Parts: sequence; structure tokens; C-alpha cells
Amino acid sequence: MRLSEGLGEEEQLYKSLYARCPEVWEEPVEDWAGLVRRCHKAGINDIPNEAPSMMGSVLTEDDFFTENFKEVVCFNNLRYCPPFLHKLEFIKIIYVWSGSVTVYLDNVKYELLSGNFCIITPGIRHTVFSRHDEDVIINILMRISSFANAFSGILMEQNILADFFWKILYTKHSNRVLMFGCNNDPKLDRWVERMFDESARQQAASNLLMKSYAMIFLGIVMREHLPQLQLKEELTDEVYVLPAIIQAIRQNLKSITLEELTRQFGMSESELKRYIVRESGYTYRYLLRDLRLRRAVELLRNTNLSMERIMEETGYSNMNNFYRSFKEHFGQTPLEFRKNGEEILI
Repeated sequence: MRLSEGLGEEEQLYKSLYARCPEVWEEPVEDWAGLVRRCHKAGINDIPNEAPSMMGSVLTEDDFFTENFKEVVCFNNLRYCPPFLHKLEFIKIIYVWSGSVTVYLDNVKYELLSGNFCIITPGIRHTVFSRHDEDVIINILMRISSFANAFSGILMEQNILADFFWKILYTKHSNRVLMFGCNNDPKLDRWVERMFDESARQQAASNLLMKSYAMIFLGIVMREHLPQLQLKEELTDEVYVLPAIIQAIRQNLKSITLEELTRQFGMSESELKRYIVRESGYTYRYLLRDLRLRRAVELLRNTNLSMERIMEETGYSNMNNFYRSFKEHFGQTPLEFRKNGEEILI
């Protein structure tokens, strides 16, 4: 499968319907039945009763990550596919390889040109529409359930994109879309093409390579394209506070205390606790434990450190507490996890 190729069977059907009544395609619809009603009203009665390709108001990780170990997938967005509004349970990058695409955030319309891309967070109601044969729009999907582990290097950077991903991971009401008005960057094209080619290998695709290519893509964006970032959300200072708190905890897991955090962020203990619950839906105690256990998984998977050292590095002072907490969270002890070499989606 090539990144840029002729129209597939589904695209040809969509194009033939679009050519007969383009105005039906120019506004987003809720579902296929709604499109059928629009077509019938426009005098097109031979439209199929069921959608030729997958549709759904909510798209889940199971819809696209067919193998449990896969954390990144990449594929062409169907040209001429009607713009169906939907939400995601994963992170999506929409990359315009060539041509153009219309992105709808609810009913607000944005045009992206060749070289532009946007990052859509889980829960954002959106859709896209491309109306030319030469449009090549690439979807890059990343699991939210394993993002903190797979892309920990990205999260440790100090910039708005890293803060954006932290907020996705720990905020229950994040409503942000990042758009990048870049000109064509051959470096970004190169890594998108590698992701596409590797993902096209399907079951034989290497998860390690896909993660590495996505990391390099995001790394280049952080280094060279943050000035082209266009936020589609009015930002307040509070947007940055939760990621900063998470960074402070993660960087000081061995010694962090609630008292130290209150001094650093100028809040009382009760104010800090309420803020964390309001912004993330988690208590401070849960957030601290979650970050400690994520770090424990990284050390178990990527190092040969002893259990005692891992316990210390993650801020536990008692081995029994460390083992009990890990097993409650993941269903197996740290020793069992290391011995089995299993992937944990966290």
C-alpha cells in the first residue's frame, strides 16, 4: 500500500454521490441515516442504506488498535467520505501530506493546507472532509491508555506541547485542539511516511518502530514548529498549573510532600487538594500513587535495578506497601511483571 494512490472502492462511491449533490456534503452530519435523508430530499434515492465504511459517534481504541501491544497506527483518511461528527477515545494527529482538508470542530470550520496538521484530544466532537483526488490526509492515532509510558520522553519536555499531553492524561474535561500552520517540512514528511509504511505492514508492523517514528515526529515539532502553534481555546493561567504540579511530583517522587507543593504553588493544603480534584477528577493521594507506579513500570521494563532500588526511586519506604500497591493497581506483583515481561497498558 502506497501513501498516495488512486481512489479506493469506498472513495469512488463517495465521490460519485458527492458529484451529484455537493451541497449535501458541505455541512457535517450526525450519522449515516441523516445523510440518507439529506440525499433523498435532494432527489438522490439510490444511496446505500448502510455506510460503506466504519462510522460511529464514538470511536474507541478497540476499533483501530486490533493488537493489544500496538500503541501507534497510521493510515489514509478516506477522500470524499461525508463529514460525520464523532468523538475519540484516543489521540489523533491529522496531517495534510498534500492537498487540503476541512476540519470541523462541532460546526466551526477550519481549512488546513499541505504541511499543516492538528492534534485532536479524546472527547472532542469533530470531523474532517477532503474533496479532491489529490488530497492525501494521514491519520496518526496514539493510545491514550499507554501514552504516559510509551511517550514518557515527550512528557518530560518543558513546553506547551508536553503540558498539552499531561492535561489529556490527567484532566477529565480537557477541551483543546492544537493546530499547526506549518509550511511543508520534509523532515516531518519523512517520519510520517515511515509511520505509514510501517503501519501498512499490519500485524507484522513493529510497535517499537512506530513509537520511535512518532516520538521523532513530535520531537521535531517541539524543536522547530511551536511558533506555528494555533490554539483553538482561550487559555488562562490555570491551564498550565496542573501539568506543572504533575511535573513537580514526577521529578521528586522520592521526597515530594504535600507541604512542599503548597509552598511551590502558593496554595493551602485544602486549596491544592480541591484544585487537583477539580481539574483531574483524582485525589492528590491517587495522583501521587499513579505517578509512582507509572515510574515503577518504566524501571521494571527498562532497567535491571533491584526491587529495593525501584522501591526507593518511586518514593516507597516499605517493600510490603510497594508490592501491595502495585498488585492492587496491575493485578500482579512487580516481580511477576518483570519475570513475565508483559506489557501493561497504563
